[in-house]
Amino acid sequence: MAARLVVGLFASSGIALDAYHRLRTEGFPGNRLAHRVLKETGPVPPTVRAELEALEVDPMVWGDVRHSFARFVHNGETAVVVEAADDAEAEAASEILGLYAPLAVDAVPLQGTGPAV
Repeated sequence: MAARLVVGLFASSGIALDAYHRLRTEGFPGNRLAHRVLKETGPVPPTVRAELEALEVDPMVWGDVRHSFARFVHNGETAVVVEAADDAEAEAASEILGLYAPLAVDAVPLQGTGPAV
């Protein structure tokens, strides 16, 4: 049973935040969850450009989530990422995310040994 990252992509940040809070309520620790807007609804202000570039190397972003979900990303889509310790947790997280009408849900093997979130 390998650790996995479970990613749910949602049409809006509000829906994704609801899913995030449900995961917390169901017992997933906050240090194993993340909520990230993939594409802002307006142009990026120059003052936060460096922070956004830093997200490209964020350990939460396996491979390149922006390209993995590119066909879904149009305006304001948000990802909720869960570090699941085993297959049972991955399945539970996927089921919870599925309650919030995600655009997509995927689970991928977690690379490395340390916490990704």
